[in-house]
Amino acid sequence: MNKILTVALGAALVAASASASAADANGAFFINAGVGQAQYHVGHTDDLGYKLDDKDTAGALRFGYAWKVGNGFDLGVEGGYVNLGKLVAKYVAQNEDASIIEIEKADVEASGWVLGGNGKYTFTNKWFVSARAGWFHSTADASYRYEVIYADGPDYVDYASGDADGNGWYGGVGVGYNFSPNVSLGLNYDNYHGKGETDLGDVDGNIGVYTVTAEFRF
Repeated sequence: MNKILTVALGAALVAASASASAADANGAFFINAGVGQAQYHVGHTDDLGYKLDDKDTAGALRFGYAWKVGNGFDLGVEGGYVNLGKLVAKYVAQNEDASIIEIEKADVEASGWVLGGNGKYTFTNKWFVSARAGWFHSTADASYRYEVIYADGPDYVDYASGDADGNGWYGGVGVGYNFSPNVSLGLNYDNYHGKGETDLGDVDGNIGVYTVTAEFRF
């Protein structure tokens, strides 16, 4: 799958480069980087005794080419990598005299490659709105730890970890400002739908991400 991703990204960039040569001043390459907060949409588990930390720092790096299609509109292709932070769930229980403490902790960290298209409309006052969508190849790294602490005996610890890869999608919208023809700053919201295949079955979920994104065009 990594080979397929590499070929797809390469093909998109070759196509963009060829079109750029033909279009001359009608487009530009771009690279942008964003940082913000991700939230895993997995529901609430407080009624089950679990404490859920479903928010974490997220980051994204994208590059591509955008064509000017007239009347303030740009259309482009993009590829890149996103890190969506980590989801942590923890459960702690103990008996009345605290002689036995039971602890469960599970975490999932998601990241992956993106390949898709984008569009932007720029107003005459340099403000713009944008949208993007495409393919998201996600990797979810998970770990689980179970521990029992005894006041008068040796502790018991069990640990497991694994990962799952799969193909999903992403989509998002944004608003921003062009400080110059080459530099802009924007606020984006993106939703990533990740999927994974394991021996126990298929898993999927949504992660929403707010980012502040700086872009340079050349």
